[in-house]
Amino acid sequence: MVRKDGTVAHLVMVGDTPLNILDRDTLINLFRTLTDLSLDPKLTALILTGSGKKAFSAGANLNELAQLTGDTAQQLSQLGQNVTSLLFNFPCPVISAIQGICFGGGLELAIACDFRIASTDATFSYPAARLGILPGFGGTQRCPSLIGPSRAKELMFMGRILDGVTALDWQLINLLVAPAELQPAALHWARELGSRDRHALQQIKACINRTEKEDFLYEQKAFAACFRQPGIRQKLQKWQQAASLTPNP
Repeated sequence: MVRKDGTVAHLVMVGDTPLNILDRDTLINLFRTLTDLSLDPKLTALILTGSGKKAFSAGANLNELAQLTGDTAQQLSQLGQNVTSLLFNFPCPVISAIQGICFGGGLELAIACDFRIASTDATFSYPAARLGILPGFGGTQRCPSLIGPSRAKELMFMGRILDGVTALDWQLINLLVAPAELQPAALHWARELGSRDRHALQQIKACINRTEKEDFLYEQKAFAACFRQPGIRQKLQKWQQAASLTPNP
């Protein structure tokens, strides 16, 4: 869902559940919407957020993951990377306004943005290793540049849940605010960015982005390799069943 506030666009992820799950259809819609928005020469900033108060996004759809093969896993990884690449290379600054759960693919979307503003009820995690897989939407490539390789490994190996204070300390986010201040803070940043020279911001962003050495195809292949391991489907189905028995937060 998109709404405009002058030259600022608000892109709200709306999932079938309050957790704003990133199933294949949602990723395709995000890709199409971001592509359309990127062609608007009047935009000075984009704010990405999740609908409701429970989640920015809880990540990929476990039902879909449990059905993947090596080949279809690589296709899903490529789709997710296409979406995060659009955010990362978007022609104007992108701010993620994060409330509630920001896990897995949702966190990969957030770290592809230029800035992350989170509410104090936000939580962050990469649980993929617990499922026998890895972040496949660009997270293994971008997260180390953001918080350092050691912290990125700790976040991805352990699958722990970080609160907002820890996320700020790790420099995973730029700003932590009360829930009621989240959208006003994001809009304030967006309007301040709108007062800067648009071309200069584009060039700064392009220059900084070029300093990061990434291998997204390697991540795709590594993601796919996980789905070729014996027993991976059973493990994912077990996690999916456990999640279905857990009440929504």
